[in-house]
Amino acid sequence: MRTIQIYRFSLGCLLIIALIIFRNTPAYSQPTFKHNQSSSLLILKIRAKQLLNQGVQQYTEGNNDAAINSYKQAILMYYQLNDRKGIGLTYSVLGRAYDNADKYKDAIIAYQKAIKFFQELGENTLEANQFNNLGATYDLLGNYPAALSAYKKALVIFKQLNNLVELARTLTNMSYTYYNLGKYADALNQNETALKIRRTLKDKRGEGITLQQIGDIYLELGRYSESLEYYQQSVVVLKSINEPKFQGVAVSGIGYVYAEQGLHTKALLFYQQALTLYRQAGSRAEEGHTLNGMGDAYLFLKKYDKSLDLLNQALQISRAIGDRQYEGRNLNSLGNFYKLKNNFSESLELYQQALAISQEIGDRPGERITLSAIGDLLAQRKPELAIIFYKQAVNVTESIRRDLRVLSREHQKSYTQTVANTYRSLANLLLSQGRVLEAQQVLELLKIQELRDFTRNTRAGGETTGIALARIEEDILNKFGTLIAFGAKVYECEQQKCSKLSQLRDQLDALTTKFSQDSNAFRKTLQDRLASDPALLEPAQMSSTAAKIVTVEPGTVLIYPLVLKDKIRILLAARAGEEGVVFRSFETPVSQEQLWKTVAQFRTQLSSTGELVAVKVTSQQLYDWLIKPLESELKDKTVQHLVFALDRSTRYIPMAALFDGQQYLIQRYRISTVLNAGLTDVSDRLPPDKQDNHVLAMGVSKGFSGFNPLSNVPQELDAIVQQSGNEQVGIFPGLKLLNEAFDFRALRDNLTGNKILHIATHGKFEAGRPENSFLLSGTGDKLTVEQIQNLQNYMKDTHLVVLSACETALGGVDADGIEMSGISFYFLTNGAKAVIASLWLVNDASTSQLMQQFYQNLSTGKMTKAEALRQAQITMITGKNLSSDTQDQRSSVKFTPGTSEQSAPISRNLSHPYYWAPFILIGNGL
Repeated sequence: MRTIQIYRFSLGCLLIIALIIFRNTPAYSQPTFKHNQSSSLLILKIRAKQLLNQGVQQYTEGNNDAAINSYKQAILMYYQLNDRKGIGLTYSVLGRAYDNADKYKDAIIAYQKAIKFFQELGENTLEANQFNNLGATYDLLGNYPAALSAYKKALVIFKQLNNLVELARTLTNMSYTYYNLGKYADALNQNETALKIRRTLKDKRGEGITLQQIGDIYLELGRYSESLEYYQQSVVVLKSINEPKFQGVAVSGIGYVYAEQGLHTKALLFYQQALTLYRQAGSRAEEGHTLNGMGDAYLFLKKYDKSLDLLNQALQISRAIGDRQYEGRNLNSLGNFYKLKNNFSESLELYQQALAISQEIGDRPGERITLSAIGDLLAQRKPELAIIFYKQAVNVTESIRRDLRVLSREHQKSYTQTVANTYRSLANLLLSQGRVLEAQQVLELLKIQELRDFTRNTRAGGETTGIALARIEEDILNKFGTLIAFGAKVYECEQQKCSKLSQLRDQLDALTTKFSQDSNAFRKTLQDRLASDPALLEPAQMSSTAAKIVTVEPGTVLIYPLVLKDKIRILLAARAGEEGVVFRSFETPVSQEQLWKTVAQFRTQLSSTGELVAVKVTSQQLYDWLIKPLESELKDKTVQHLVFALDRSTRYIPMAALFDGQQYLIQRYRISTVLNAGLTDVSDRLPPDKQDNHVLAMGVSKGFSGFNPLSNVPQELDAIVQQSGNEQVGIFPGLKLLNEAFDFRALRDNLTGNKILHIATHGKFEAGRPENSFLLSGTGDKLTVEQIQNLQNYMKDTHLVVLSACETALGGVDADGIEMSGISFYFLTNGAKAVIASLWLVNDASTSQLMQQFYQNLSTGKMTKAEALRQAQITMITGKNLSSDTQDQRSSVKFTPGTSEQSAPISRNLSHPYYWAPFILIGNGL
């Protein structure tokens, strides 16, 4: 995915200009000396100036290390001269050199020192420019709060100086930071303000670039029509001032929009236009990048000859201009080409060359992509070897997470699209090899990765580590490393046409043969040892996160479905002994597309109270695929609670409503889901005394444009919250806020101290983009995920969040269904232990009745949250209140809406799953 560009290099140019001005001022270039001034002082000034000029020249030539050395010497001399402006300016260019050398911590120190000197001298413009440079460096480190702080300081200064040019530039830089934080509304606001300034200044170039960057944001948001509009405006503006390079960026943006929609033929038309513009501007790097993108598009369209020609052209350009990073990408694309053409040896050789380059230059995203590609290549022929490369790809991914560096623009799209697939492919191979504990670890990481992709937050899920390699796996990986390192040496000799080329090729052939022999021996050893010792690759230090789920409550099993293109793999974890866990794996031969079609049919049937027979037929089909293979493990009478870590389209299934031919799954088991086992806090449960469980209940009964009234919400809140001084009405003590009384500030200011947050309002959790998800406040405003994130300081007491009357839109065949988990994630990571939400909107009194029954069950202090929800759902299925101990006897809990002491039946037949099935519990079910 395209990302907003930051104005780092423009800022650097401004500093160089300032440096030139400084050099040519009388006080600097031609100082007037008193007759008694020593000649050594004059020599020192001349030498400092020479070193500074030398550093600038070295920096311009790309020799950063030499420039850094020259600047450091110049600084020492300026200190001796007590030339504070000279010190400040030299620190500023030193920071730029450190930036270019990827020495970001050193750059930060240099900029901070420059700021100090400019503040003392009252050089406000130069001071503000340093804050901008400082912010840009923090952005590269992924320290976005620090970046914003620096930009805001620059903003204040430029506003005071009424420097509109730099004000607009700073706003655009802040937009970049907000973009990386996933705060797209703020990113748009900053750029739109910058756009107004640039139009006021008649800065056509700045206007065109800003329009293009707004298009980038809308592209990221999936708002394709708006993205196209801004790209098209950008093209018109930049064309009017003959800016072919930036015009090419906007035109290629249009191509990206069409490519994102799968319209590769149309995208190619715009890539071709961008290519022409880049050639007109002499932008060789962009020309090569576009050729590579076109080659990938033709490969997708299966026009292989055209693809190969373009990919080779791109490779020639990257080699000619010394673009090593893109040379590696070109080689990787060529490897993909030959893989699709079933040329195994050629593909592997190209991947090896790409891997050598990425490791040599420290391009870890590129290294990860190529390691995963090698895993894909080996998966069918040599699965044991493929696992090693997938593992290493995962480990590189996790190292990138820990470093929190921002990905390059070129790698962003391919990186985000392929990371989750690597985890999925690795889990599949491990399960196929019977290596279940390793597979469970990978499935846990997969869940976190999906949340990171959905929220665009690399910190989501906290710190994670990679997958351990056994000693024999490390050994074979090291041997492969030796092979590719020598291959890089041969490649270098080929480029230089060195005299030892034939000899080196002989050595490479011998190494290749030896590695092939070693890898075959490794596979045989691994197979033999795994047959006798299945735990061979499960080191003692490898803990199972499943244990915290299945051992905290007797009779709990954890179930991971893994939806693959041609099958579903299912991993089940159950308690074994006091603290141990036993795993079982199963397989169902149903394709991802077939599963999705059935899920979509089921959801359509459940969208109304239609023919129940048809609902049960579809439900039973899903049961046969997902639960029936596990029946031998679940038939044990001690199994009471099924916890699902769902995957892809299975997230759209109300698991409680799966039908076995006799009864629904919820009639047999308690059911809950988790985002992943490791993120689930099962350390405590709600207090047994209902007086200790205060509720903040908020709701909307009024209708708004696009949203129907929820007339039963007032009754729902009245029944849940005890009236002041009247314990006979309501269930839990707490506070009710209805309609206009419910807005974000009221939610924030009243949240602390409440164990339960109940929100009865419209809400939508949409596939694809987290920013499209929201809850509706009583003022008609949307409570966005960004605002929910801001509740983190106020949710320390919140144990349970209930989202009544919300809905999750069904995604397409390739959707991951992560949106429900995503919105829950914002609550769960900000303090809540569990969330109850709905998969679809039941605009009926039944929602109110189920919620009241749930709270009444919970108030007994004898049921877990999962059991309280189960009993409420069974009540609706049967029309009876059932005991938590048996399904044959009446419950001692008596219930009628709005009271707590009288007994009354459910008002009408609500047994259809439409009424009770959408409500799911995510997180701690205790």
